[in-house]
Amino acid sequence: MRLLSPTTWKLAASVLLCSALTSPAAAAVPAAAEPLHRDALPCGHQRVAGHRGSPRSAPENTMASFRAAVREGADWLETDVLTTKDGVPVLFHDPTVDRVTDGKGRVQDYTYEQLSRLRVTVGPGPAQPIPKLADLLDYLQGTRIRLLMEIKEIGRPEDAAVIARMAAESGIQVDLYSFYTQHLRTAHQAAPQLPVTLIQGSWYAEDPGDLPLAAVSLEAVLVTPERVKAEHARHRAVYGWTVDDAASWQQLVDREADTIITDTPGAARSWLDQRCARPQPAA
Repeated sequence: MRLLSPTTWKLAASVLLCSALTSPAAAAVPAAAEPLHRDALPCGHQRVAGHRGSPRSAPENTMASFRAAVREGADWLETDVLTTKDGVPVLFHDPTVDRVTDGKGRVQDYTYEQLSRLRVTVGPGPAQPIPKLADLLDYLQGTRIRLLMEIKEIGRPEDAAVIARMAAESGIQVDLYSFYTQHLRTAHQAAPQLPVTLIQGSWYAEDPGDLPLAAVSLEAVLVTPERVKAEHARHRAVYGWTVDDAASWQQLVDREADTIITDTPGAARSWLDQRCARPQPAA
């Protein structure tokens, strides 16, 4: 268990205040657009999200990886959701199992029972089974950890609604999170109480149109001061991905991104804490 620093206690107090100000009766912006009162934010307000858990500690997108990220101090977890042939949401990044498991073929061509026999073999530590979304939602019960749940290129568009309803019914803090606006629209219609986040990269970026975005998740190269300022003016949080070194973390902090998505959540959390333990320059 990590002891809370004075800075972290101040952050907790500010989060409680923001929660009160953004209750359903008072909220004027989407639920995840937090906190967005930039001048009031303490040093180190940025959240650290473990990208596919902590893949430098255990095989990616496995329960071992998510548990490692939590042990290392991740504030949030990021994962990818696909569905099997029989409609079971599972946590897996690639459309095929070839890269990281001992199997071959497309995820959507496996039943869950068949997929459960495979093991994720690429990554540190012992090989691990492919988890269901339900496994991670159960693990997060009773925690304050937010889940960035990326809806991938699923075979059946209606599965986005199934995934969203499952997340909403869990009671966990979940962002509906995708590159694909159609998946986000379907998911938002099924679970309008969950915040919607659009992912954009330098090679692919859909126009959100009238989607009620609470946040944008940007490839780090897109996190410019101008873009961050514009998104904050729209009451949208900004997440930056996937950055694994101090120079990149510093750049995101300097540009006032709200969340750092990283393969090394323990190192990023330690870096933020140490940075805030040092005297900060006057604003």
